[in-house]
Amino acid sequence: MKIFIIALLTLGLSSPAVSAAELGKVTGHMMINGKIVKLTHVYAFARPGSRDKKQVDILVILSDVPISDEDLANAGNREKLATAGKLHAMELLLGADPMGHPGKFPFSNDIYDAAFNGSQQPMRLQGTDTFETKTDDGKTIAGRHWMASPINFGDIGNGVTFQDDVTFTAPVAR
Repeated sequence: MKIFIIALLTLGLSSPAVSAAELGKVTGHMMINGKIVKLTHVYAFARPGSRDKKQVDILVILSDVPISDEDLANAGNREKLATAGKLHAMELLLGADPMGHPGKFPFSNDIYDAAFNGSQQPMRLQGTDTFETKTDDGKTIAGRHWMASPINFGDIGNGVTFQDDVTFTAPVAR
């Protein structure tokens, strides 16, 4: 019996830790130059409000592959992975609506993709997207982020076109 308990403890301690981000769900995609990238992983982090420090902003990272804790903590690492074609991701900054409406407002959408090589990595979108908040209770963020029509980045983004439509639920790491 002692050996059985020791074996269970050893297995429990040696198995990889499940982060809160792994418990999130995402469905949807982003489309870059007509190529659809299915987004399968979601990570969410609380941070002090960028416009009002009394508010809480939520940084949501949606990607096609798992992202290590080290790469989640370092935007430069995500840039290198995207430039190498190993990561396709969006990084949403959601905060209090400036007009006072309930729910979160999409302040920015940073796009990581090799299509932007030679210009800016990541490429930032502002004001062309919509976020419908489903849940924002301090522990979980959920909703739908989308763009009604594609945007063309022109000269600053190598003429890349982009559009997304994604629904997610994620625990918010503090």
